[in-house]
Amino acid sequence: MRNPFKYGGIVTGPYFADRSEEIKTLEREIENLNRVFLVSPRRFGKTCLLHNLMGSLDPDGYAVAYIDLNAFPDLRSFAGAVASLTTKALETNTDKLIKLFAGFKRLRPNISIGSEGDVSASLELAVEEKEAMAALIEGFAHADALAERKRKTLAIIIDEFSDIEKYNGGAVEKALRAEIQTHQHTSYIFSGSEMSVMLSMVQNKKRAFYKMGRIMALEPIKQETYEGFIQGWFEKGGYSISSDCVREIIGLGQGITYNVQRLCHTAWESAIESKEIDAPLTETLPAIIVKQDAPHYEVLWQTISATQKVLLIALAQDPDTPPFSKAFLLRHKIGPASSINASFASLVKKGILIRQGPGAQYRFSDLFFPFWITEIGKL
Repeated sequence: MRNPFKYGGIVTGPYFADRSEEIKTLEREIENLNRVFLVSPRRFGKTCLLHNLMGSLDPDGYAVAYIDLNAFPDLRSFAGAVASLTTKALETNTDKLIKLFAGFKRLRPNISIGSEGDVSASLELAVEEKEAMAALIEGFAHADALAERKRKTLAIIIDEFSDIEKYNGGAVEKALRAEIQTHQHTSYIFSGSEMSVMLSMVQNKKRAFYKMGRIMALEPIKQETYEGFIQGWFEKGGYSISSDCVREIIGLGQGITYNVQRLCHTAWESAIESKEIDAPLTETLPAIIVKQDAPHYEVLWQTISATQKVLLIALAQDPDTPPFSKAFLLRHKIGPASSINASFASLVKKGILIRQGPGAQYRFSDLFFPFWITEIGKL
């Protein structure tokens, strides 16, 4: 039997840890043609949730276009993606699709024929960059009009929506609001991991999306639900694991989906012959993962300044003490708080740390990195 604990990619079907309540909530929001701002820290399984949501919708009544802003570096490519993906979501007949593409004013169809004679079509911007905004709005307007003609509800999911700022976000946000607030056949899910940016979009009175939709924060999977999911798969594979060990794995992973899945995956492989997962094995799981990822950590460590290394070592050893407190600074022989602000800001920008909660609280974005830091400190 293959290892059922998947991580690091899109996980669907029986391998997807239960998010049934969240999926039902989003289904209802789509049915009501609402707009949702879905926010969560990275590695909580947000993108997997969205893909499983897409698979849950009845194709007879719904069409879904999923757009990941990470894949589109500029407004031109984003405009082409919106028009192309929404049209393809609503029309599958190639001949009709090509005719629809030909109807765009600022976008031109790009037709290609595969090795087996299959025809595919996409759209590319046929105008200068200065007209990209108009092409983007044309794409959104066309999508809603086509949904009406097809008598379907269209759900447009834009993942990593906080990245919209790279397109001169303020102007794009204003243009999008002016267009989509008139739509009567399209629901929108704007999803992002940069929580402060996403929340600012909806809560800041000066932003175009102020109070334009509900905020839905993705929480860790419920403990009881996750325990049942994990226990069920191990039992199906013939493994012996106690409830205490399952809870310990969830605790080690801090309830974060990616971390828990990886710990379970590692436990499965480590006990592939004995089929027994006990407390001593569970305790070694982070060390096993750290050994696997050591080459990555070693390269990352070389990019960090001496001051930043001191801070990371201190955070790894003392994660519960506020890093700007007098006790933290004295215990780890760090200079005044004012002198380390820039280092913390740089570590956040690099994606090594995440700033969270009230005040200056920081945590590692990679749960297993501090284990590696602690290990090298013993050398």
